[in-house]
Amino acid sequence: MNWTLYRSEGRHATWLELFFDLVFVAVIGVITHDLAHTHHGHIGVEQFLRFPLVFIPVWWIWMTHTLYANRFDADNREHRLFSLAIMAIMVILSIFAEDSLGESFTWFALLYGLVRLMLAYLYWTIHRERAEEVTFARDLSAAIGVGAIISMSSVLFDGALKFALFYSGMVVDALWQIFLRDKLNARPIDRNHLVERLGLLAIIILGESVIAMVASLDHDRWNVYDIASAATGFLLIGSIWWVYFDSFPKLEGAKRLTTGNVLIFTHLLVCMGLLILANMIRHAILGDLDRPTFGMLAITGMVFFYLGKQIPYWYAFPPWRNAIIGNTFICVGITVASSFLPRLEYSLIGMTFGMLTYVYLTFRRI
Repeated sequence: MNWTLYRSEGRHATWLELFFDLVFVAVIGVITHDLAHTHHGHIGVEQFLRFPLVFIPVWWIWMTHTLYANRFDADNREHRLFSLAIMAIMVILSIFAEDSLGESFTWFALLYGLVRLMLAYLYWTIHRERAEEVTFARDLSAAIGVGAIISMSSVLFDGALKFALFYSGMVVDALWQIFLRDKLNARPIDRNHLVERLGLLAIIILGESVIAMVASLDHDRWNVYDIASAATGFLLIGSIWWVYFDSFPKLEGAKRLTTGNVLIFTHLLVCMGLLILANMIRHAILGDLDRPTFGMLAITGMVFFYLGKQIPYWYAFPPWRNAIIGNTFICVGITVASSFLPRLEYSLIGMTFGMLTYVYLTFRRI
C-alpha cells in the first residue's frame, strides 16, 4: 500500500495545494506591487533590484514545499495542518515584505527562517519513519536547516553583511540540494504532478496580470492609445498563455527531467518575467513611464520569460535545440527593437508581434 500520493493513478493537485498556490500568489502580489510605483516617469534602480531580492526567498519556500508534497504528500491531517501553518506565517511575512530590505528586515528574515526550519522538520520526519526507503531525507533536512540558520543569523549583524548572510543561506541550501542529485534520482520526481503545479502557478500569475490590466483601466479619460494598449495587452497575455501551455504537457514525458532541478530554477525566471510583464502592460495603459524605463521592463520581462520557458525544452529535447535557439533570438530581437519605438503603445504592439511570431515559428519549425 502506497503511503503517499507519489505517482498514484490519476493524481492531480489537491484542493489544499490549490489553496496554497493562491495564498502564495497573494504574497507575491504584495512584493510585485513595488514595481507599480513610479517617480517622475521612472522606476528606480533600487525598486527594480528589490523585486528579485524579495521575490526569490518567497519563491524558494513555495518550491521547497511543492517538491516535498510531490514525493511525500499523503494528504493527511498532519500534512494539512503543517501546510496551513506555513500559509499563515507567509501571510504575516507579507506585512514585512515591502520594507524587507529596510527596517522590516529582521522580521522578514526570522519568519523566512522559521518556515525553512519547519520544512527541514518535515524532511526529518520522513527520515525518521522511512530511513531505509528514502535515503536522502536526512540530507535534505540538513541542507534546508543549515541554510535557514545561516539566513536567520543575519539579524545579528548590520549593513551589507546581514544581507550577504541572509542570501548566503539560500545559496548554501540550493547548492547542497543540487549536489544531492544522485541520491534524489533514487526517488525521481513525479513529473506529471510537478509540471501540473508549475502550470497552475503560471496560470494564476497570468490571472494576476489580467487583474492588474483591468485595474489600470479604471480612469476617467480615454483615448485611442488607451484602447490600443488594453487590447494589445490582453492579446499579449493570451499569446503568452498559448506559447507556455501549448507544448507544456510534453514535459510530463521528458525522461531527462528526473530531479526537477531544471524545471525548478528556470521557472523562477518564468515567474519573475510574467510579473514584470504584468506591470509593463499596466504602465503602458496608464502611460506613466518614460520610454527607456518601459524598455527596460519590456526587455527584462521578455528575456526572463523566454529563457525560463525555453531552457527546459532545450535540455529535455535535443532534436529541437537549434530551432529553440533560433526562435528565441528572433523574438527577443523583435522585443529589443520594439523598445526603441517612439510611443509605449507602439512598443507594446511590437512586443506582441514578437510573441505571435514566436507562436508561428514554433508551429512551423517544431
